[in-house]
Amino acid sequence: MKHRLRAAATLSAAALALAACSTTAPSSSSGEGGGDDVATGNGVTDSEMTIGMLTDLSGPFAAGAAVQVTETQAYWDQVNADGGICDRDVTVDVQDHGYDPQRAVTLYRSMAPDVVALQQVLGGPTSSAVLPLAEQDSLYVGGVGWAGSALAFENNQLPGASNAIQAANAVDYMLDDLDVPEGSTIGVVYFTGDYGGDALAGAEHAAQERGVEILAQEITPATTDLSAQASALAQADVAGVVLAAAPTQFASLAGVLASQGADVPIIGMNPTFNPSLLTTPAADALLANAYSMTSISPYANPDSAGVQAANELYASADPDGALGWEVPLAYVQAELLKQALEGACEAGDLTPEGVVAAFRDSSSTDTEGLLPDGLDYSEVGQSPTTTVFVSKVSADAEAGLELLDQVSGPSAESFSYGG
Repeated sequence: MKHRLRAAATLSAAALALAACSTTAPSSSSGEGGGDDVATGNGVTDSEMTIGMLTDLSGPFAAGAAVQVTETQAYWDQVNADGGICDRDVTVDVQDHGYDPQRAVTLYRSMAPDVVALQQVLGGPTSSAVLPLAEQDSLYVGGVGWAGSALAFENNQLPGASNAIQAANAVDYMLDDLDVPEGSTIGVVYFTGDYGGDALAGAEHAAQERGVEILAQEITPATTDLSAQASALAQADVAGVVLAAAPTQFASLAGVLASQGADVPIIGMNPTFNPSLLTTPAADALLANAYSMTSISPYANPDSAGVQAANELYASADPDGALGWEVPLAYVQAELLKQALEGACEAGDLTPEGVVAAFRDSSSTDTEGLLPDGLDYSEVGQSPTTTVFVSKVSADAEAGLELLDQVSGPSAESFSYGG
């Protein structure tokens, strides 16, 4: 796995300048890879460092979040067994925000003084609430909900393509690979807030580029019966649907559209599919017409060494655990943070600011197929890649998603935040 680093002297100088505004004055200790003196700050002692996870164990994404917590803990247990980071063991502080932004803020404020980085803040609205606070603290935040608004924060490391890039690719894929003709109407059903709003922006951009119309249907996480939305889409004779919501909404939308005779492709964004949906009454509708557009490789990807390592680790940690794309997601979030922590150690600056400086130095980060190769984190404000994974819901594929391709469509490539 590759991670390009600056010369240690250059990075140390930048980090020391940043350290002046740290919430905790940096101290020095010995550390392998960073010379005799490694500056440390919040969440780091001579023997260990603490990272945080603000996740959703009681809200709409609880099933997938539980898988991610298991994989994350197993990953860092393995790192510690191999000697840790900078001669320190890594501990993980996991807190449940329940997809509630106010609770996420409260938990962040109690956690921030005691962590060197946040590996994950799950969810668009929760990460939007936490990121401004973390930016003030110069604290690394990874694993947010792929909302485009997160890209404006220098301290945020998005694990792959943003929601707008995914949705633009979804429209491109419908036209180029699923026989949706130009001039058609494509439905976009989306959660209110940054997650859904960003997906809608990407779909609208692609629609303008490709000569199709968009019929938008806004919902909230509390909307579990999508009969009204499905009826509106069917009456408009949509040729396809992009969904930016949760698994409950995916099942409802697919089932109701099928019952109304709408035989059209539905492409769900990152968190919309869970294998448990194939045990619901909507299974046949999902198998017939449902696709998944993800920034992260699906669970079933035999060609990716990174995915295989992630799956094997999860199987050893929880042999009877639920499977899903969240397994490689959690693994790569931890891997990205590990690369940043190692870079900070090598630079001699294991403060929160040093971790941010280390990951921002990379213009070509590779993760052995967990994410598209060549992620560019050097430019604040833009998605690190325009490439996504396309999968088909399948009863024959492990974890329910059969990988079809990696794509980077013309609308995704022409999309730009703030431009």
